[in-house]
Amino acid sequence: MAKILIVDDESSIRELFRYVFEDAGHQVSLAGNGREALAAVQAERPDFMVLDVSMPVMTGKEFVAELGKLAARDPRYKGIPFVVMTGENFMEPELNRAFSTVKGFVCYFAKMTPPEAVLEKAAEAMV
Repeated sequence: MAKILIVDDESSIRELFRYVFEDAGHQVSLAGNGREALAAVQAERPDFMVLDVSMPVMTGKEFVAELGKLAARDPRYKGIPFVVMTGENFMEPELNRAFSTVKGFVCYFAKMTPPEAVLEKAAEAMV
């Protein structure tokens, strides 16, 4: 059983992914923005994260930057595997730079990707 953190400002997306990951036997935590996610990571380091890009309070890009600062102080937080779920064009150079060079980044998924595909990628990343 792995610890999964779902970070998305849309409650319906969080609940959908909670259901899929819990049904697969994982423990799931939820966060509605990057600030909540940062607190969740510090409370209980996840084994895998599903991260939205556009969120209020703290975006996915800002969260990854803050997580990098945390990892610089405490290596337990370095390289936590994560996928980015986005409705944005992830081929945009700025968005691509924001995540693709970060240790732990696995891949991008469009928001409408079936959750089972994300679950499969999570299983691969946590091996």
